Amino acid sequence: MRSNSEGGNMHSEENECAERNMDVIIDDVGSIPYIIIEFFALFSRLEFALLSSGYSGGEVGTNAWVTWDRVATDLHKSFFADCIADQEVDILFREPARILVKNEAGACKFVDGQIPQTSVQLLLQVRTIRNNLFHGSKVHFTDRDRLLVVAGIRVVRHLLDVLDKCEFTRKIRSAWAYADIGFQ
Repeated sequence: MRSNSEGGNMHSEENECAERNMDVIIDDVGSIPYIIIEFFALFSRLEFALLSSGYSGGEVGTNAWVTWDRVATDLHKSFFADCIADQEVDILFREPARILVKNEAGACKFVDGQIPQTSVQLLLQVRTIRNNLFHGSKVHFTDRDRLLVVAGIRVVRHLLDVLDKCEFTRKIRSAWAYADIGFQ
């Protein structure tokens, strides 16, 4: 893996922004926007922290999944308001991520997503962005895709910002701390 950047040593906020806009070249895959890697790293760590702190569904001995409705219910009430006020999250309230559904012919097509009205629906939008990146086409990353990924990152960051405001969600912060995915 190598980066497709000419920045040199990046330490300032301006350089960090440039780094977020660079692509990473992966052999046999091609050019992947760095912002996708940032999103996947944050989302993966969040899912691990949620599962590790008890926000898991499923039967004992079977696959676990995140109970997004429980997470959203336990988040501080400022979470949704902070997301609504964030201009970089606005796209999710105007043109939410589309959902990949199976059609009558057995193939898949995208349909319009629902504008989130609750914290649960907003978190499910972030999960949809992840699913679309992971399961969707990797050939063309559009400006809209970039806006959706940035919105997803901002929602995760807002979630992290409110974890210490409620007794129930402090355990997520603890689990986040030991979900080490750092690069060395």
